[in-house]
Amino acid sequence: MPRTRECDYCGADIEPGTGTMFVRKSGTTIHYCSSKCENNADLGREARNLEWTEAGRETTAAEQEAAAEAEAAAEAADEQAADEADADEDESTEADETADEDDAESAETDDEETEEAEA
Repeated sequence: MPRTRECDYCGADIEPGTGTMFVRKSGTTIHYCSSKCENNADLGREARNLEWTEAGRETTAAEQEAAAEAEAAAEAADEQAADEADADEDESTEADETADEDDAESAETDDEETEEAEA
């Protein structure tokens, strides 16, 4: 059974009889699926910075997850701030209503005192 190899640059499968094998003086081998991968590696480009490589897709996915988590955290903070603002507003409204009731009671008392003084 022929062995399929994986491109050391982009992570794609290399069919038997295709691709390029580069052997360094140290004896390590590097397998490329295409000249595109070989040329990008020769130019010193990092595979994680290119979206079409497996490493690039993983990096992009990790960045998207981090952005989604940050967005969710920001929404939670906004909701909490809105809830606190609503609670503060409710407290001030209740205080205003209580003050209005007190004013109404004092006005009634003043009216009664005025009527008693006139009589």
